[in-house]
Amino acid sequence: MTVPTWALIAGYESVFVRMQILAALLSGAAVCLVFWALVTLVYGRIYCSTVCPLGTAMDCASALSRTIRRKKRDYRYRPPLTKTRIFFVGVAFALMLTGSAAIPALLDPYSAYARVIQQFVGVPLGDSALFSLSATGIAAATVLIVAAASWKHGRIICNSICPVGTLLGVAARHAVLRIDINTELCINCGECQRVCKSECISLTDHTVDTSRCVVCFDCTAVCPNAAINYRVGRHRPRTPLPQPGK
Repeated sequence: MTVPTWALIAGYESVFVRMQILAALLSGAAVCLVFWALVTLVYGRIYCSTVCPLGTAMDCASALSRTIRRKKRDYRYRPPLTKTRIFFVGVAFALMLTGSAAIPALLDPYSAYARVIQQFVGVPLGDSALFSLSATGIAAATVLIVAAASWKHGRIICNSICPVGTLLGVAARHAVLRIDINTELCINCGECQRVCKSECISLTDHTVDTSRCVVCFDCTAVCPNAAINYRVGRHRPRTPLPQPGK
């Protein structure tokens, strides 16, 4: 997050701008799109956890919330908001096809982050050319919405509203490497689910929704029995699990 922030303040055209998915879609930069598609198919949504600066800001708000509220701010599994995700992706693409980039830019995580930095850091430092009441209002609304959503529900914006996250989630479903639960080692303590800011770990059937997982490794760090790992494919128990009603 530090490098693109510095580049935005200094007015430097950093490589991070050219790596952004929406920018690639608008400019027709097929190489960037192919690159992130391949990366996601291998590693999952590491773009969201390592490259997206707004995602890092969300994690900071989430971590602060957990530090202040401690056990009161545990996460829990939530079903995916599939219709909501499809709606926002559809709106973004429909507007892009008509040549309008204003609304898609509001939904794009990097564009939103850049707007916040320019208005609340760049302008106070003397770059008055960036200032406008409308841009400041949008930036302020972005900060409030992102902070409030991340404070209560971690990465819910990434997994429900952000069209970039939804597109990457399609590829992440088929990722070679993924977070997986070893049912033979799992003791159902719930620690992984408690810290999952994507709220995508279901202990009912011991699955991880890879379309929403941002590969942050918080779950692997807290598992007391090394039952949850980043691996190829899914663990297959040597002894079949008992089926309900049998």
